[in-house]
Amino acid sequence: MKPPPEAVLVDTRPRAAYEAGHLPGARHLDLSAPKLRLREERELRALEAGLTELFQELGLRSPVVLYDEGLTSRLCRTAFFLGLGGLAVELWTEGWEPQATERGEPRVERTNTVARLRRDWLLTADEAAKHPLLLDVRTPEEFQGKVHPPCCPRGGRIPGSKNAPLEVFLDPQGLLERLGIAPGEEVGVYCHSGARSAVAFFVLRSLGVRARNYLGSMHEWLQEGLPTEP
Repeated sequence: MKPPPEAVLVDTRPRAAYEAGHLPGARHLDLSAPKLRLREERELRALEAGLTELFQELGLRSPVVLYDEGLTSRLCRTAFFLGLGGLAVELWTEGWEPQATERGEPRVERTNTVARLRRDWLLTADEAAKHPLLLDVRTPEEFQGKVHPPCCPRGGRIPGSKNAPLEVFLDPQGLLERLGIAPGEEVGVYCHSGARSAVAFFVLRSLGVRARNYLGSMHEWLQEGLPTEP
């Protein structure tokens, strides 16, 4: 892969790896951690405003090429936020390493980029509850409610969802046939915090599926006291 010359480069690896050597001009950004409540219109507008400030501060504009050491959830969740805000994003997962020779922060010129949420990328909790084809990309143990992170009061899954563990998305050959999904179909995906599901989102989008990511995922779902199975 050779990024277009006008592309803005974003390195989503850990800060220490970035400082040890990154692509010339690359900014560092990792949005794998933030957990947001996104159920009401005012919360969506606040996210849009926050993304606008982020885009302008980091000098982001389309197209943006994000890179990491493989198709990581860190890479995909960060790319999801940028793409959700309206930027054209592309993922670079291998072959960039020999060029990662620059150290230090690049000089960044502030832009006037304004975020506009792509609502067809996102599922809210209320939309996920009614979605006819919702895939849970967590492990079978999480899906069955046998294990859950310490931040969640209990385990379980969104009622009506089907389990498709993240590993199945890492081999896209024949993926749609295995999942029983047709190109052009709309599919919702979720996990614990919208990171693993961001990986599934980009894989499905690359195969022509109209994927939508429930960014809040089970963390938000349980915090909101919504019903679960089993």
